[in-house]
Amino acid sequence: MKEGVLIIGHGSKLNYNKDIMELHAKRLRERGFENVYIGFNETSSPLIEETLERMAEDGIDKIYALPLFIASGVHLTEDIPPKLGIPKNSFIGTANINGRKIEVKYATAIGDDPYITEILVNKIIDLG
Repeated sequence: MKEGVLIIGHGSKLNYNKDIMELHAKRLRERGFENVYIGFNETSSPLIEETLERMAEDGIDKIYALPLFIASGVHLTEDIPPKLGIPKNSFIGTANINGRKIEVKYATAIGDDPYITEILVNKIIDLG
């Protein structure tokens, strides 16, 4: 089974968001994760749908979808899950991409992770 990671971003007219997502994708690859992709909900390229097509073409059978969002909201609960084949109120689904069925596991937003608090502590220390 060939696994892939999809980092999901909101999208922006500016490149800052895309640059950060590409940085995190690079860091995951450096930590041994293969097949790391990025995709955006709107505005930026590649869109989630485009990335899913590429993942299917690359033979990915299972996707770990990681939204790089600070908090949940309409995009994470209503807009993005259907694009991934995730049923409402679920975190596991099946994407049907060009006739290929790909298992998808969808993570929650990063905002309540205790590591975010550690980052904030470090920011305070840096400012002091």
